Amino acid sequence: MMNSLGRKSLLKGTNEPVDPRNLSDLEKRHLPVIDAPDRVETGKCFEATVEVGRLLAHPAEHQHFIQYLELYADDTFLARVDWTAARTCPKVTFHVALEVPAEELRANAHCNMHGTWLGRKAVTVVEAGGHQPTRALGAAP
Repeated sequence: MMNSLGRKSLLKGTNEPVDPRNLSDLEKRHLPVIDAPDRVETGKCFEATVEVGRLLAHPAEHQHFIQYLELYADDTFLARVDWTAARTCPKVTFHVALEVPAEELRANAHCNMHGTWLGRKAVTVVEAGGHQPTRALGAAP
């Protein structure tokens, strides 16, 4: 049996929008939206605000709420925040600095009823003075 997104289960794996230009109400409620600069300098702190329910309000009830949100630069873990039911709104501003090149910020938001949802935001990391840093020899792109 398939769910409304054409998947076997919302609770297995990470959910992403089927068509980012035509989001379902379920996707709008659960998609983490990332606000951050398009371009950041290596080692310099910047703000990344992530909000779940910006496109369509997500419930904050004892039976249905966003439990946590994690922020990554590509696959590198940066930060996490945990929430309690009914007393919090799933929006947070992280203050982070990237020391190595990254292509995107990723936010994983976990709903206790509908599983984990992934939001993405492209980012360019440049050296002070505006040059893109080079990867170490043999480093993965």
